[in-house]
Amino acid sequence: MLRKILFPILLTFALLASLVGVAHAAPPKGVDHLRGRWDGVIQGLFDGDQPFVLMLDEFHPDPNDPLATLYNGCMAVGANAAFAPVSARFTPLGSGNYDMTLFGTALGSVIKLEGGASTNDATVTDDPASGAWQTANQGGDWTAYHHDRREPSCPTVQLGGELFFDASINGIVGIQPDESRNEGNIIEGFSNIVSSGLKAALPDGSSVTIPFYTDLFSPNVNFVDNFRYLQDFPNLPAAGETYTFTLLDVFGDPIPGTTVTDVWYACAADAPRNVAATMDTDGIHVTWNAPASAPGFDPANFVGFYQIELYPDGGGGFGFGSNGVASPAHLIPFNSFGGGAPGSPDGFDFGSSLSELENGVYYFDVISFSEAFGAGSVGLECQIRAYDEQVRFEKSGDTVILLP
Repeated sequence: MLRKILFPILLTFALLASLVGVAHAAPPKGVDHLRGRWDGVIQGLFDGDQPFVLMLDEFHPDPNDPLATLYNGCMAVGANAAFAPVSARFTPLGSGNYDMTLFGTALGSVIKLEGGASTNDATVTDDPASGAWQTANQGGDWTAYHHDRREPSCPTVQLGGELFFDASINGIVGIQPDESRNEGNIIEGFSNIVSSGLKAALPDGSSVTIPFYTDLFSPNVNFVDNFRYLQDFPNLPAAGETYTFTLLDVFGDPIPGTTVTDVWYACAADAPRNVAATMDTDGIHVTWNAPASAPGFDPANFVGFYQIELYPDGGGGFGFGSNGVASPAHLIPFNSFGGGAPGSPDGFDFGSSLSELENGVYYFDVISFSEAFGAGSVGLECQIRAYDEQVRFEKSGDTVILLP
């Protein structure tokens, strides 16, 4: 019962890999030849050459590769830019040369630097590094030189402007045919700050670490410019209590300045009822009775929304979804829409059209999502669905038959 809002749905379809961490071996004789400040230029970023300052700080051997080491630190891209955290890896090639991969934030977008670095001798300033950079929409070359090996002091992150971190706790309710309720909660966060996890401090004094939902170092998948953390738990959140969230660096330590809070209040809305479906050449036309307005929920006035989630009947991956739906009606299209497009009459569709689904039996839910309300509340508040309102259908070639 994971919440899938607009951008996370896209990530769910695009990325199915696990977190990988890699870097360079422990420095000889206690001298860290890579630590300290590097000055460089990212060529052609946002239609210009952008100067950057990279600070490599704490390092630890990579637990997955004894020859490699993970680094954290910070980087400022652009004139007078603020520093933001980085995570880096260096793999030794011999003779003072290293392969490197680094993730940081540049002018509000996550950026990946790949290439090589050389540590030639005791003279720091003849240590060069260079390679290729990539954001979600651009790419090019970069170069840098070592400035000094002094241990840097990265400043506290300042949220706002180019750097964001949003996190919240949301209720989950599933209504059974006898009107009994399955209840749970989701802790979720989003950020463009390079990080490896999210720590949630709970009102009872305990804490949990929420795992990385995409991947940080994975050369076999496309790079994305957003990080997501998500995990679901039993029971509704504690009403009126504060939940505190902090991003973690590559070593699992809190990143100073990246702390936000949320206060949860209630699941006040009802689920969509009397869900009905008809089929024609355009696809499945779905309608439902709009629940009464409630705190945080009035889709007709763009407070909260409906969401459709479609799955194989026997279990398996998410097939189609639409979110941000304001009207109590939606079309699940038969023809391809390219994996992401505005829905009809509103909302936004993701995933596969009916024609693109494998043959088999499927079902879909229509879900109410309410927004946060009350002092200190942020993000979404609750999702609620009724299991006896699920609609099932069978796909066989170009034929779709609604099932009783």
